[in-house]
Amino acid sequence: MYELSEVMSACDIICSRAGAITITEIANLGKPSILIPLPNVSHNHQQYNAEVLENLEAAKIIQNSNLNAETLNFQIEEILKKGILEKMGENARKASHINAQEKIYKEIISLIKR
Repeated sequence: MYELSEVMSACDIICSRAGAITITEIANLGKPSILIPLPNVSHNHQQYNAEVLENLEAAKIIQNSNLNAETLNFQIEEILKKGILEKMGENARKASHINAQEKIYKEIISLIKR
């Protein structure tokens, strides 16, 4: 059995749904991605998650209704052809929040002490 972070770190481009944990892993690893938000998720969260990386030019979004071999292959080729793979990875790191748990913990403690 593989750890997802190990598999993701070995990838050049990550193609995935856009759950919050996945977006966090992609950002922490600094990987370019093609994201397919799961439709009908509560309050459209996966779309909003994907847009965070897309707005940083770290990801491309393919809507689930448009997903097929041709659209996926086109996005992969565009990323490779334009030579933006490395830049997308750098941009993904901009969304990274290393030690987020500790930061949240410290904020909670500071609020409790008020």
